[in-house]
Amino acid sequence: MKILIAIEYFVNLIILLCFYMHMFQLNSYFFKKHLHWMKKNYKKIIFSIFLVLLTNIFLLFDNFILNILIIFILGFSIFYNFPKKKAKIEFKITNRVKRMFFTEILLILFFIAINFKEYIFIKLCILNILSPVMCFLANFINYPFESMNRKHYINEAKKIISDMPDLIVIGVTGSYGKTSVKNFLEKILEKKYEVLTTPKNYNTTMGVVKTIRENLRPTHQIFICEMGATKPNDIKEICDIVKPKYGIITSIGPQHLESFKSIENIINTKFELADSVKENDGLLFLNYNNDYLAKHSISQDCVTYGIDDDKLNYNAFNIRSSSNGSSFTVFDKSSNKEINFNTKLIGKHNVINIVGAIAISNYLGISLADIVPQVKLLKSVPHRLELISNNNFNIIDDSYNSNPVSSKSALDTLAQFDGTKIIVTPGLIELGDDEEKYNYEFGRYSCNVCDYIFLVNSRPSKFIFDGISSTNFDKKRVFFVDNPNEAVNQILNSSNYDNNYFASDEINLTKTSVSNTNANRNQALVLKNTVTILLENDLPDNYNL
Repeated sequence: MKILIAIEYFVNLIILLCFYMHMFQLNSYFFKKHLHWMKKNYKKIIFSIFLVLLTNIFLLFDNFILNILIIFILGFSIFYNFPKKKAKIEFKITNRVKRMFFTEILLILFFIAINFKEYIFIKLCILNILSPVMCFLANFINYPFESMNRKHYINEAKKIISDMPDLIVIGVTGSYGKTSVKNFLEKILEKKYEVLTTPKNYNTTMGVVKTIRENLRPTHQIFICEMGATKPNDIKEICDIVKPKYGIITSIGPQHLESFKSIENIINTKFELADSVKENDGLLFLNYNNDYLAKHSISQDCVTYGIDDDKLNYNAFNIRSSSNGSSFTVFDKSSNKEINFNTKLIGKHNVINIVGAIAISNYLGISLADIVPQVKLLKSVPHRLELISNNNFNIIDDSYNSNPVSSKSALDTLAQFDGTKIIVTPGLIELGDDEEKYNYEFGRYSCNVCDYIFLVNSRPSKFIFDGISSTNFDKKRVFFVDNPNEAVNQILNSSNYDNNYFASDEINLTKTSVSNTNANRNQALVLKNTVTILLENDLPDNYNL
C-alpha cells in the first residue's frame, strides 16, 4: 500500500511539474510575469498544496483506513491537476525545456538521495508543495548556460543576414494586425519574389533567430519579419539582428498594459522599428487610421495608408462587406490611379491591413493591377475575423487575443450583417489597471449592435455586464455561460440550423440539452432568418484557472 502511495506522489509531482513548466513557457520564462500569474491563480495552487499536505498528515497515524483515504485523495489530486482539455497553445518541448526538466530531475534526485529511506513521504510531500517554484529554480541554475547559448544563436543569425547583402528585410509590428499584414504581404509579394516569413507566432527574438537559422536560404529575396513585444527594447533587439530596410507599424493600442505599464511605453517600443529603418536608410509605412500613429511626430520619410481619407498615400474607400467578403477601391496618390479590389475577408480593419500590404508591394514594384488577383486569394488568419458560413447562419471567429480597438472593429463588422446579431465573449484581458474601464466601455458598445449577449464567466465579464447595465439594454437578452461552445449550443437549440457544418477542433458543436443553471438559460431566443454570432476573444491557457 505504501508503494502505491509513493507512486501516486510521484505521478502527481510529474503532472504538476509539466503544468507549471507549460505556464512558465506561456509567460515567456519571465519571473515577474509568472509570479503575477501565480498570484492570480493562488486558489488552485493552494488547493493542490492542501491535498498533498492532508495526505501527509494522515500518514503520521499509519492507519489502514487512513491509508485507503490517502490513496483516494492522491488519486483525486492527480485527476484534479491533470489537463482536462486541449491547450489553446500547446506545450512545446524545446531544448530549453528539456534542459530545465533535466535540472529539476537532478534536484529531485539529490533531495531524495539524502538519507534515502528516511522521511521519504515527507520529502515527496515537500517536492509536490515546491512544484510551483521548481521552474524558477531550474531556470536560475541554467541561466548562465542559457544566456551563453542565446548569444551564440543570435550571433549566428546575424552572420547569416550579413552574408546576404541583397536580402530585403521587411519588419512588421503593431499592437494588432501584424500577423494579418505579414500573411497578406507574403501572398502578394510571392507574385514576383522568393519570400520567407516568420511562421505562426514566431515573433520573439529567439523565434526570429530560429527562423533565420533553420529556414533562410540564399535563394530568398525578401524576409518578412513579424516583431512582437511585451516590454521596451524587444523590437530593437530583433531589429539589431535583421536590419530591416522597410518597416510597417500596423497599429498602436492599449494591449499588454500589464507588462508595458503605459501607452507611452507601447508607442516608444513600436517606433523602435522606425528608428532602425531610418538607420538603414529605408522607408516606413504607417496606418494613419490609428490615432496614436497619426499623431506621433517622426523625423523621417513615411508612406501613409488607411481608409476613407484622401490625404493618405494609399486610401481605400467605397468599402462594402457581406457574408461573401468585402469590396473596396484603392487610390494611389503617387500615380494618381485608383483600382477596385475584392476579397473573401470581412471587416474594415482587414481592409486597412490589406491596403498596408498593397502599399509595400506596390512600392517594391508590383503593379496595382497585378495585386488584384493576389488579394482575391487572401485567406483570413485563423481566429481573426474568420468567417464560417452555412446558408443564413454565420460565425465570425475573432477569438484570438482581442483588445479594445479590434473588439470595437469586430462589433462594427457584426453590425454590417442582417438578421439576429449575437456576441459571445469572456471580455478583454492584459489591460492592467484599465481592465475595468475598457470592459465597461466594451459592454456599452455591444448594446448598440447586438440582439443577444453571451458572457463567458470571467473577471472581465463582470465589468462588461456593468457596462450593459448602464444602458437600457434588456437584461433578459444577456446570458452567462461557462464556455463559448455552451453559448453556441444554446443558440443552435433555439434554431433549426445544421450544426454539423461547424464541427472543427476549435468549434466542436453538438446539439445537446442545456442545463438550467441561471434564469435565462432555457429562455427561447427569438431568431430571424439570418443569424450571425461573433466569437470575440478567448482566454489564454495561462489567464485564469
